[in-house]
Amino acid sequence: MTAQTSAATQLTNDEFDDLIDRINAHHQASLAALTAGGPKPAPFVWPEGFDGGSNDDYTDLPQDSIDAFATSRQANSDQADGQTDHIASISEDYKNEKLSGDAFDDLIDKQKQDNIDKFTQDQNDTANKLKASGHAHPGKQSRIAQAFYDAGDWIVNNLWGAVKDFFTKLAEQIKEWWDSVVSWFGKAVDSLKTWWNSLFG
Repeated sequence: MTAQTSAATQLTNDEFDDLIDRINAHHQASLAALTAGGPKPAPFVWPEGFDGGSNDDYTDLPQDSIDAFATSRQANSDQADGQTDHIASISEDYKNEKLSGDAFDDLIDKQKQDNIDKFTQDQNDTANKLKASGHAHPGKQSRIAQAFYDAGDWIVNNLWGAVKDFFTKLAEQIKEWWDSVVSWFGKAVDSLKTWWNSLFG
């Protein structure tokens, strides 16, 4: 999704901060829309002349950026995996008719909102760390911004998007699906780690 030009534009610190904030806001809006089943936000618009370089290897980032991304990955992994027991428990109760359909839906909605809240907190924390990294390493600002976009985009669509779809299918096919809750979340976290390691080392 990088806008390729003949010469990359060097960002000022204020422009870099604004870009990080816009990427952050885009990811949060994307997750909110995905969770609610609404239309996606408009495609992200990069600054004119922006070139974040190749998006298939971010091992060249400053160490403080890599550390910030590693913390973000762990936070999202923990949030996804940490709800396993709760979802398995309410799924079993629903399957055994200890919970009504409305009560089950309410609990799933609360979990969805908790996922959004934790993602928002993580993205805000990561954005602040990346701003500091970009100020310390101005020559890497475009790479940091591109990595932030790609990481957040993957997490929204491939982790939390998959969780949202799983919740929907779980409600529809509870008797067949509740058994697989624990293994499903473990596989989702493993896919995040595999993708992450391929880019960030």
